[in-house]
Amino acid sequence: MPAPWEVLVQIEACALNLADLARLSGRYGELPQLPATLGLEAVGQILHCGDAVTDLREGQRVILLGNDNWCQRRRVAASLVHPLPMELDPLQTASLKVSACTAIELLRRQKNLQPGAWIIQNAPLSSVGRAVMQVARHDGLRTLNIVRRATAVSEVLAHGGDVALLADDNLVQSAKSSMGYALGALALDAVGGEGVAQLGALLEPESSIIQYGMLSGKPSHVACEDVIFRGIQLKGFWLGQHLTRMPHQQRDTLMNEAAELLTKDVLQTEVTATYALDEITAALRHFETPGRIGRIYLLPNGPLRAATQMGAEQHG
Repeated sequence: MPAPWEVLVQIEACALNLADLARLSGRYGELPQLPATLGLEAVGQILHCGDAVTDLREGQRVILLGNDNWCQRRRVAASLVHPLPMELDPLQTASLKVSACTAIELLRRQKNLQPGAWIIQNAPLSSVGRAVMQVARHDGLRTLNIVRRATAVSEVLAHGGDVALLADDNLVQSAKSSMGYALGALALDAVGGEGVAQLGALLEPESSIIQYGMLSGKPSHVACEDVIFRGIQLKGFWLGQHLTRMPHQQRDTLMNEAAELLTKDVLQTEVTATYALDEITAALRHFETPGRIGRIYLLPNGPLRAATQMGAEQHG
């Protein structure tokens, strides 16, 4: 049973993330002491509330704001869950914490972006990249999306990107032409490496490149002349740290913002497959499949209702 200030949550669904794999490989910013449970994202229903918990109730669906969620049940402080409308799809809500909240914070908090501004990003088919395209379109912003394979161009356009270009030696010139020789207001980098310099060359003076991922595993490069003469800045963004530093009221506002966008169908996550908790090895292999489209989920307590599973490959 939970302590007076805790709740006991039965986990319905966990969305797998690249950050989960980074923790497994020891390349994440904060590593747990072993033995440890992984899992950055999860949604579930409250089984029991502690005696001192007055703003939550049993049976309520909640998103878990902490980590260590690949399990069937979690006993956590009531302040580390956020209530959600019961009518929302559990698989869709399980993706809100990382992808949706990152997209919202990057697009709505880093700079006062005006309608029509160009946002440049280099991982548009990642879960965060898709959310960026969806939120940007809703907010009247335009996205220029850089991809590394030719077949991804049509995928990006189908998922709401305004422009999709292949990363090659002509990228800067092609991008400027596609933006009508305007410059971008913000660049979002999830890759790192030498290609970051191309992002800097496409930005307005005094703009920022926000690095939130490290897919290449290589150091980021920005041209000295862009930094010195044009005031281009390279900043880091770590959602986990960001959330822990937020006042509770600000964090709740962010979660409500994400849930509202989901309710309005602005945000939509493609579900590729679901796995039982004891199929974690198969789930991770599927997650790492080159060219995978859509998200992979763990269902620690068995299948969800049929409507939630529509279109997903089911296992177990």
